[in-house]
Amino acid sequence: MPGILDVLRQSIQRLSRKVRSPDGNSVTPNTPIKVPQPIRRDPQASKTNLIRKHHKDKAALQRSRPKVRKVFPKGTSVDRPLPPHRIHHGRRLVGCAKIPGRYLIAFAKKSTLVNNIGARAYKSLGSFDSKMRCTLQIVSTPTADTPGTTLMLHFDQRRYLLGNVAEGSQRATVQRKLGLIKISDIFLTGTVGWGTAGGVLGMLLTVADAAASSREMSQIKLAQQKKKADAQKEKGGNNLQKKKQGDAPGPEGKAWLNIHGGRNLTQLLATARRFIFRKGMPIHTNEFRVRKEGQRKDWQPSWEDELIRVWDMVLEPEGRGISPRKRSHDEFSGQESSGKISKESPEQLEDRYDQMRQAIVSSMFDSDWRLDALVEKPLSEVKLPAAIFVRNSEGKIEKYDGPMPEEGKDVQDVTVLVRNPWPGAMVDKLPPTTPSNTSVCYIIKGHPVRGKFDKNAAIALGVKPGPNFARLTRGESVTTEDGSVVTPEMVLGATKEAGGFAIVELPNSSYVGSLVNREEWSSSEVMAGVEAVVYILGPGVVEDARLQAFMREHNKLKHIVSSSDCCPNYLALESPASAAIRLNLIDPNQFPVPKYSNETTQIVETGSPYEPARPGLTIQLEPKFELQEETIVHHLDTEQVVRDMPEEVLQLAQTAREEIAGSGYQARLDKVQEDIPSRDAEVIALGTGSALPSKYRNVSATLLRVPGYGNYLLDCGENTLGQMKRVFGDELPDVLRDLKAIWISHLHADHHLGTATVIKAWAAETKNNSLTESNKLLVASHDGMINWLKEYSQIEDYGYDRLHTIDIARNQSEKYGKQWRFEHNFEPEKVQHFGITSLKACAVQHCHGAAAVAIDFPNGFKVAYSGDCRPSWDFVEIGKDATLLIHEATFDDELQGDAIAKKHSTTSEALDVGREMNARRILLTHFSQRYQKIPVMDTEEKDQVAIVAFDYMRVKIGDFAKVDAFKPALMKLYEDENGERILT
Repeated sequence: MPGILDVLRQSIQRLSRKVRSPDGNSVTPNTPIKVPQPIRRDPQASKTNLIRKHHKDKAALQRSRPKVRKVFPKGTSVDRPLPPHRIHHGRRLVGCAKIPGRYLIAFAKKSTLVNNIGARAYKSLGSFDSKMRCTLQIVSTPTADTPGTTLMLHFDQRRYLLGNVAEGSQRATVQRKLGLIKISDIFLTGTVGWGTAGGVLGMLLTVADAAASSREMSQIKLAQQKKKADAQKEKGGNNLQKKKQGDAPGPEGKAWLNIHGGRNLTQLLATARRFIFRKGMPIHTNEFRVRKEGQRKDWQPSWEDELIRVWDMVLEPEGRGISPRKRSHDEFSGQESSGKISKESPEQLEDRYDQMRQAIVSSMFDSDWRLDALVEKPLSEVKLPAAIFVRNSEGKIEKYDGPMPEEGKDVQDVTVLVRNPWPGAMVDKLPPTTPSNTSVCYIIKGHPVRGKFDKNAAIALGVKPGPNFARLTRGESVTTEDGSVVTPEMVLGATKEAGGFAIVELPNSSYVGSLVNREEWSSSEVMAGVEAVVYILGPGVVEDARLQAFMREHNKLKHIVSSSDCCPNYLALESPASAAIRLNLIDPNQFPVPKYSNETTQIVETGSPYEPARPGLTIQLEPKFELQEETIVHHLDTEQVVRDMPEEVLQLAQTAREEIAGSGYQARLDKVQEDIPSRDAEVIALGTGSALPSKYRNVSATLLRVPGYGNYLLDCGENTLGQMKRVFGDELPDVLRDLKAIWISHLHADHHLGTATVIKAWAAETKNNSLTESNKLLVASHDGMINWLKEYSQIEDYGYDRLHTIDIARNQSEKYGKQWRFEHNFEPEKVQHFGITSLKACAVQHCHGAAAVAIDFPNGFKVAYSGDCRPSWDFVEIGKDATLLIHEATFDDELQGDAIAKKHSTTSEALDVGREMNARRILLTHFSQRYQKIPVMDTEEKDQVAIVAFDYMRVKIGDFAKVDAFKPALMKLYEDENGERILT
């Protein structure tokens, strides 16, 4: 085959190394090799003997795995076996190549590869256990808190996440106390986009961290067992020690996770290579594509492991054909950076692009990169900001404090030591792609359940108890002493199909025809055992006559619909909602109750062919099918929250209200604040936590509303749009139309994963109004964020073409030693459009590209925002005399060591920055998710008020002093909850 194979063989020759085949013989790249294939199940086999066989086969497979040679920096090399789940199965392999991430790519003579990259060789454990319990639970339905529908398939030893993993999904699992450590596979439904997969990136970080913690605990436990065994050995307990050593569990292997979905899934993950990085958790993606006419020859599952079998159904919208269209050979060739004419066909080039994407994702989650690894570079080649080291005269490594090339012409270009970025971040550009509108659905079943062995029937047929019983249960025939042949069918009950279900996502009515005409619904082989269909439907789809007719035609199935039409916008996160209600009882003016509704827009009538999905509803698939409604999560009892409010807190709040309402209070306050511009400007705290979403605090986002100028979003963590829906309700369209700018302080995931959704909502809202349809939205950030927005626009049209971007890294106007500052003064036309006169930024100590910002308005109003950082003198200078300072206060003062190590600020440090800056009002935010404290500040020396941010809080600049009056009640509230000033 010309083209891709020729290119790969050339690459293999350059590798100049041999690859070992499974039989241990050395082979050249052109020698056909065999890859271990999945072991076939014997549905009649004995589970006990198969387990023994499994361990023997697993050991043999470990010895026979293909090996790849990893060359390490110092010239040493080691051979390591390639895990079975990282072998791409093909038909007859004609070549192999190694690409970044230690992948062995094996190419078949035909271009079609078996779509089973997540399969594991140990899936031959036998048929489905008839005693195994298997349930499907609805984790979330569409609400402002959880915009997607998420389900979890439970087995005792494993979990599968199904449906949408949208923004807010991770927070919902925390609220429901659903552990993520046992999740092995994620099956995404629908089209690949931020609405269906926007929560995957954050969830991957959490799962990886949980897996790392689990491995660490396992290693600690193993070390403790070894220490105890050594102690027993010293006492002469050798026999006991040997026994315990034999029973001791070994250290856990690497965690892994398979993610299945539609086209562009791998591309979506790869766009995050600049800010997502974890070690030791391989991620494998499996993209389901539209099959060509007649491509499916049988009903073998598309994917399976030892617990479930999966059939994919990829739906196309009616009247649109395959979307997007196939790109022509000229289009592909024109995108090659070399400028040479490619000999590859579009299909071959797309295959190569897929391999590149897989390699990038592999480098993001399974890299050998080390933080303490330093490489030598000339000082002139160091890309700032960076930690720079040198070797002193004694050969020891120390931090470089010498001059930089930007500081003078005569700086010597010395050799220094720096850290290389992680491998994924070094990829400058991704392969091109286009949006996909195919919607992926699944039919999922367990493996067949072997019939019960009839002992009495076997004895009656002359079979003696013992080994022959085991042979019959394994599906083998036996011969009795009188010469009669007894077959398994004579002594085994009928094999039972395991329970199953379908999960279907229809974004709009154009997908209905494609669904109802699928051949799977009439296949007895596929549908045997399927008891229910869960639908994830876009607005209005549930009323489609064709879909309802389909439900009635298949009335033996249980039809469950999750849609905004029949599921209410209830308070899905009870913990933050309860906290907001308690705060509202203290001060209803600054702490609103989240907007919600327990009523649906559409009533499901009696006799309807479906029932609405409800969070917590459990569908038991095994040992028998049943709906378990006792697990349904009931709506938050807001009245009970009010009744449980501590009386002492209410009394302190009443005292504060009386003080504020007292004669002369407002007049004195107005007098003190008469020189403050835009006192009616409002600050809305949408997310006040750090690192990851928690029960009580969402991740970073602060909205600033300045009357006469517009609305401005400072950082935009995951599900910021959902927080805005809770705060503004029906007012949200007006808020979005008046949104003028978004500032992203740095590229950590907790500060920007909600950006695409907010931009998409802004674009949709302004497009529908003739006065705003031509508006631009300003987005200012480091080049990593700007590049991500551009890359992601190839996957989804979310409004990128209407953005006005400012890259503060590419336009740094001044250098201050090893740091930089940026200043952008807007022209009068831009001032009219965006409402601000200047934007100043400076580098801060936190991570690569982290920046603080100061924004000036035409009337003298000025806001300074720190993002995440250690206290910064440069920030003090650009934010001098700010009207409002919003500063992170991640750690309490007694945890200053943690703050220094993690490059954050303490409460006192944040307040000190405010004093030095002479900021009139200070809002502290970005608290550690482990605690929340109410800082105490002396405000008598000057007119400076500092308050603490809470999720959903709305406070005007002129009302900061009023919020400060409620501080005693707030402190008492959290003391009463946990015995200390903590919110957990």
